[in-house]
Amino acid sequence: MKRTKAAVVTAALLAGAATIAAATSASADFTPQTRDIVGVGSDTIQIAMNNAADGFRAGSVVNAGYNGLAGARLVSFNATNPSVPVGTEFAHDTITLKVGTTPITRPDGSGAGKGLLYGANNNTAVDFARASSALNATEASNGLVAYPFAMDELAVAVSAQGTNAPAAISVDQLVDIYSGAITNWNQIGGQNGAIVPMIPQAGSGTRSFFEGQLTAANGGTPVTYGSNVVTVQEHDPNALAGQPNAVAPFSIGRAGLANAQGIVHIETGTATDGNQSFYARRGVYNVVRTSDLSKAYVGSIFASDGFLCSSTATAAIQAGGLKQLAHPLDGGVCGVPQTAAGDITNFLTN
Repeated sequence: MKRTKAAVVTAALLAGAATIAAATSASADFTPQTRDIVGVGSDTIQIAMNNAADGFRAGSVVNAGYNGLAGARLVSFNATNPSVPVGTEFAHDTITLKVGTTPITRPDGSGAGKGLLYGANNNTAVDFARASSALNATEASNGLVAYPFAMDELAVAVSAQGTNAPAAISVDQLVDIYSGAITNWNQIGGQNGAIVPMIPQAGSGTRSFFEGQLTAANGGTPVTYGSNVVTVQEHDPNALAGQPNAVAPFSIGRAGLANAQGIVHIETGTATDGNQSFYARRGVYNVVRTSDLSKAYVGSIFASDGFLCSSTATAAIQAGGLKQLAHPLDGGVCGVPQTAAGDITNFLTN
């Protein structure tokens, strides 16, 4: 029987549920407070982390979040400004992370978030980085530790308002599309139309993961992009909507949320069920410094017996388009610290 996990703080969180009925973390930035636990980085997991921090409303039901507790507040700054219209957020603004600190350019994506945890850009006002990509060799060698808490699924998306793409696109075909070897949808069974391959901005975890999938399909050689590949903001549906020749990697969970109208995924599946379309699973993480492992928030939020791996957080993570990883006592890897480069391989979920 599946082990039912409850956070140590559950009773206190439920007692504070009424205070988060009007939580607005997804619609505005935070005013810094002295004891904030501050995170930045990935767009892919920001909604799930906002839900987990401040709670969320599902119909008439208010679900408690970590910040229902008194004491330190979990703050997760969005990758792009949540107060500006979708599609204009690529113009990056500045944010103030903590009381008395100098404003910085908003970190946009997993790589940008992790980059503030070490080296010349180390910023002690950042306590953790949201990441939809695993540690790379440089990050691991600089003492970063990644705590997996959920699984995301990645496919490629096209416009819902008519597309010239075929019903399925394999990863091998994607290699040819992004390298420029295939330039028209009619070359792979679609309608006539010059393909516009789109890729997320540099530093995006989705971009890093997708490029890894292309590299693997290309025999281990990184794909050199064709001249027709354009850069767009990660998970911006406006880049695809109404564009019949566009294609881009897009989180399946994020596409299912209300803010991603106007796009559809190329039908997903695996070779074993007769569908050869591109589809890949990946772990998503919160990343901290080795030097911060002794701090209380690391265990209480990110570790296996912390909030994000508890049953209290399951609905919040799911409402953010992700699937919570199973606890180690249930055979999963939620909250198991990863110190080496590479994604998790155990995708058992709750």
